[in-house]
Amino acid sequence: MDFNFLIQKIESLPSLPQAYHKCCFLLERDVTDSKDLAQVVATDPAMTMAVLKLVNSAFYNIPRKIERLDHAISIIGHTKFRDLILTAAVVKAMSSLASGAVDMEIFWRHSIYSGLLAKRLALHAYLPNNERLFLAGLLHDVGQLVYFDLLETKALKVAELVNKLGVNVSVAEQKVFGFTHQDIASALCKRWDLPEWLEQPVKHYNSPQESLYFKQEATIVAMANATAQLHYPGLSRLGKVPATRPAILDDALVWQQINIDQEVLSTVVTDANEQLQSVVQSLVPELSTVK
Repeated sequence: MDFNFLIQKIESLPSLPQAYHKCCFLLERDVTDSKDLAQVVATDPAMTMAVLKLVNSAFYNIPRKIERLDHAISIIGHTKFRDLILTAAVVKAMSSLASGAVDMEIFWRHSIYSGLLAKRLALHAYLPNNERLFLAGLLHDVGQLVYFDLLETKALKVAELVNKLGVNVSVAEQKVFGFTHQDIASALCKRWDLPEWLEQPVKHYNSPQESLYFKQEATIVAMANATAQLHYPGLSRLGKVPATRPAILDDALVWQQINIDQEVLSTVVTDANEQLQSVVQSLVPELSTVK
């Protein structure tokens, strides 16, 4: 019953901003002018600000400041711009999900850090469009955001099983709710009409072998999440670092499956640490500090 309740809540949520959908429509044409895209985004001042802040952050590391949307588009290209406006749209939508009862600082630190780690891991795996893995990392725990907001008492029971007894998060969720945060996230992705390359890794990162076409991407999100738990734990852990290092990080077979040398993880963490503050300030400026 709780899952049906959550689905009803999800179905009642507004869709992603119209500016995003209009940009997607323009980008599907054979020829799209950067100025046309910029004019569409400019109709949404909040999205415009978020896009410009992110393109000027350490996420892209552009040497000079970009002050106009059409300049941003010409520099990063249409494909990356599509992912950029999707990022801004998703963050705006996610920010509207939770009430004051949820510790959004814990949620955003973990989610953004996971996204940065996933993006860097995808780069080392030579995956095209590695920025898309940032989005998957950003979204992977959105289901927890939903149930901590709407089912707080039961959510705290999940956290207790995870923190005190060391139960796997998804196992704890199945025991308490009868479903997982990945189930919620998948439903939310479908409600927002997000592409399969994003919905599938978010849905299957705890069981990548179940993803038909995005096993490597789902595994990368799993590795990013496990790494992030050691630095910025998420809502299910109430911000507490796990007592033991997640086993997946030392599984040589998993590293082999995603075509990444295990030794690069320290470099990936260093890069993510250098970008985190700038990206957090760009996406969620109300979080003034990242501890």
